[in-house]
Amino acid sequence: MTSHFDRTTAPHICILLALTVAALLGPCAAAVGDDEASAPQKAYRFEGGKSSVSFPFDVYRGDIRFAAEINGRAVRLLLDDGFMWDQVLFWGGPDVDALGLTTDGETSIGDKDDEHTIAAETASGFSIRLPGIEFTDQTAVITPTSSGTYKMWAGSVGQVSGTFLKNLVVHINFDTMKITLSDPEKFEYQGKGVAVPWTPMEIGAWAIPGVLVLADGRRIELDFMMDLGYNDQAQIATRGEHGITVPKTAKPGTLGFNIQQEALWGHFGRLQGIEIGGFEVEDVLASFVAEDQSDEVFHEVMIGLGLLSRFNLTFDFTRQRIYVEPNGSFSDTFEQNMSGLSLGEEDGESVGVLGVYAGSPAADAGIKVGDRVLMINGRPATEYGYWDLQPLFQTAGEKIEMVVMRHNQKLEVSFTLRRVI
Repeated sequence: MTSHFDRTTAPHICILLALTVAALLGPCAAAVGDDEASAPQKAYRFEGGKSSVSFPFDVYRGDIRFAAEINGRAVRLLLDDGFMWDQVLFWGGPDVDALGLTTDGETSIGDKDDEHTIAAETASGFSIRLPGIEFTDQTAVITPTSSGTYKMWAGSVGQVSGTFLKNLVVHINFDTMKITLSDPEKFEYQGKGVAVPWTPMEIGAWAIPGVLVLADGRRIELDFMMDLGYNDQAQIATRGEHGITVPKTAKPGTLGFNIQQEALWGHFGRLQGIEIGGFEVEDVLASFVAEDQSDEVFHEVMIGLGLLSRFNLTFDFTRQRIYVEPNGSFSDTFEQNMSGLSLGEEDGESVGVLGVYAGSPAADAGIKVGDRVLMINGRPATEYGYWDLQPLFQTAGEKIEMVVMRHNQKLEVSFTLRRVI
């Protein structure tokens, strides 16, 4: 059975979860320029006298995922750069239990003063092995099984950030779908990209400079918080110093949920473009956080994997820079949910309709907020997750058939997808 978070924008929780771990664990927020931040944080060893290794990755449920080995067991991990904390973050659950980690302490996830703070455990002394390289003496935070994070990020046991990114030059090639880890002392960039500075933010996250091109043509130079763990293109807080407002053609909707499982509301709209390193990506889909919920985010503009994956990226922490090079998907169009539906809560037999865009295919078909969806294209709605519905709802001209329940009455509806944003 699929959880509520699987159907909605679960990866949006990632930056909130990472921030709270960062705030509580401290080392991840060290400022660039400090000896601690510039020097390797964890031990690693290349095998066979090599100074670089490469291995494949995939993009699974909006996250960069790769295979590794921990305590002799094959696992899959995610790579995230939202906050450069040194610990591995494990999703506590059956797969992590099977690793046989020895816990050695306790910590908390969440605001220390918040009643919803989650107790977590720590572990240390384990290794992560990849083809040609091993990371030793690792430390971790393990979320409690009861938190359900292992369901939100099913398909992986946890995520790493500073362990790789602080110690090595990390090249992510979305054309070949390979990650290359290199010794920074022996690294020389050989690509055709442009170097942009990678600088710390006060909140512990990291930023790169760029230009935001608004729907009205206004160009704003500012620093973008960057987060590979955020699967969409861009998120904008409208209560910021640059006075960015929601485009008139934007549509309201739920943007995700925070760690307390409370909905984050706003709008989805389009920007004329986003420029990084002199390369401009055009007609970018973005989410705009509602002004009264802007305190839920930690940035004015954040860019995520949906945009960053249009570049092959090389992270060089030692020199505080990132190389960006447009790849084969650079000019692809950005599409979103073409149904006009926002689906959420599940009761075991159906999925609730949280929102319906006015004038959308779903609205024209008569679907209303509060309806319960029983079937989608002949398949029980509860069998779908957010990541199943994304491709299903993103192809213009596709016909969708649904069975919905309204006031104990079953209704059969159908509609044809078209762009609504």
